[in-house]
Amino acid sequence: MTKWLFRDELQLMEINLPRAALQLARTLEYPDLNVAAYMASLHEIGQDAADRIDPGLSVSRQAEILSNFLFEEIGFRGDKNNYNDLRNSYLNEVIDRRLGIPITLSVIFIDIAERVGIPAYGINLPGHFIVGVRDEDRVLWLDPFHGGRLLDLRDCAELIRLSSGYEGPIEAGWFQPAPARIILARMLGNLRANYVSANNWSQAAEVIQLLRQVQPSEPDHLRDLGLVYYHQRRLPLAAHYLNTYFQARPDASDAQVIRDGIQNTLDQWVPMN
Repeated sequence: MTKWLFRDELQLMEINLPRAALQLARTLEYPDLNVAAYMASLHEIGQDAADRIDPGLSVSRQAEILSNFLFEEIGFRGDKNNYNDLRNSYLNEVIDRRLGIPITLSVIFIDIAERVGIPAYGINLPGHFIVGVRDEDRVLWLDPFHGGRLLDLRDCAELIRLSSGYEGPIEAGWFQPAPARIILARMLGNLRANYVSANNWSQAAEVIQLLRQVQPSEPDHLRDLGLVYYHQRRLPLAAHYLNTYFQARPDASDAQVIRDGIQNTLDQWVPMN
């Protein structure tokens, strides 16, 4: 039987987000990872949560009980001391260690919420991922990284400012439900940044190849892959991907900077547009 792969998850009509995230982890760092076993662990957590939540309660009260269960009773929490630890970005490690970053903790919260009938979804704020919960005629915003605390608009603005430095106006579109592909792309983007910071170019290239599977029409991934191959001194590949990027985005604002920085090295392989 052919092994089920990350790209197979992306072909489904409805992507199972935690399973896709686990397949991502198996592809990049954990080749022997038992995806089914971790999905069974989430199922067990969901069953335990369901035992504590009365479906007759208001959605807001159910969400409060779920937050208490996940972040107090069984100990999921944000890793404030070692935020950039790679393990915080891999869902299997987050399940094992009960430590994560906003997006991985949100993926777990959303999955367990859906299992117990709470209408939760991801919110892709700049710099800090949170969860939305629909409660009749209003939406609750929760922050799994900080114990599932409730947020208002001012709290969200402060989280954005602290995590990204942005102090401009808040955009309503940021609070729309984030599709599974956007969430997976953000998870991969975090991993790419970590591997690049560590000069681990081979893993960075693998991450970007997965990003191309998630967002095949995004030219920036061609640029990033070309630059990573350049750092690896894999110059024919670097030239190919950068040239393809310039063709896709002939007016790219960063095109001249890239050309000026590395064209002399790449000229031996292919003329740049």
